[in-house]
Amino acid sequence: MRAFTIARRELFAYFTSPVSYIVLTLFLAIEGYSFWVLTELLNQSQNSHGAVLQYFFGGTFLFWLIELFLVSVITMRLIAEERRLGTLEPLLTAPVDEWEVIVGKYLGALGFYVCLWIPTLLYVAMLQAYSPVGVRLDLGPVASGYGGALLIGASTISVGLFCSTLTRNQIVSAVLAFVGLTLLLLVGALGDAMLRSGPWAPLFSYINIRQHAEDFGRGIVDSRPIVFHLGIVIFSLFASARMLEWRRGR
Repeated sequence: MRAFTIARRELFAYFTSPVSYIVLTLFLAIEGYSFWVLTELLNQSQNSHGAVLQYFFGGTFLFWLIELFLVSVITMRLIAEERRLGTLEPLLTAPVDEWEVIVGKYLGALGFYVCLWIPTLLYVAMLQAYSPVGVRLDLGPVASGYGGALLIGASTISVGLFCSTLTRNQIVSAVLAFVGLTLLLLVGALGDAMLRSGPWAPLFSYINIRQHAEDFGRGIVDSRPIVFHLGIVIFSLFASARMLEWRRGR
């Protein structure tokens, strides 16, 4: 219950911050451009509706740029700002466990992330409304694409939260998260592209989050990426709670 109280406080803080609205505007602008690209592809008869959805859910450079930037910005203040303002110590001396603080802040950030994606459902409604007669958008890839975006957001936000526990400077926290997540993206994508065979090929394929997003966008739901991203969430939240516990003991 205390974790949900912290989550509500964090979510409210996002919607009272001018930076959050700048992030929201930028995100919707990029996603609006991606939607325009999607409609152009759908107008080409040689492309099927299901195949091109990968461009909206992780198939473009812009998607990953805004995704990594977005996560870095919305997580940079979670713990770092508390430390800078000196409010972390009173919070940790209250009858609240470290894991409740971490889970509460994580749920608040994840809730804001979900709120950013909600307006994009309008794009789905527009595609349904203006599709040619007799042609309907396959909602299966749409649902799995949104599920994949939520799953990737859940894992990357947990990494960003952990980075926020490492410093009291929000900018440093954002840079750490952005660099760390970029390395994860590049290692998986480049390794999978360069090593199609050999003992390391299954590993790079398993950690290729770009391919995960594209597969979800095509309607391919595999348990392996789900386990991978949930594993990142659990490990990152555990590491974040241990970091807070270590700071409380200092």
